[in-house]
Amino acid sequence: MSKQIHAPKYHYKLAEDIQVKKKEMIELGNRYGLTDRRTVKCSQQLDHLLNRLAN
Repeated sequence: MSKQIHAPKYHYKLAEDIQVKKKEMIELGNRYGLTDRRTVKCSQQLDHLLNRLAN
């Protein structure tokens, strides 16, 4: 049996997660630079969230 997701609630949570991750990435970029491994990893995590929103 598959779990149904209420789309608007799911998208709201996903959009909220994206905003939090975006803020984290900006803070990491400002602190450590854009090419630091921590910033790059956070950017990849943000990309993953954005791809989930697009699909």
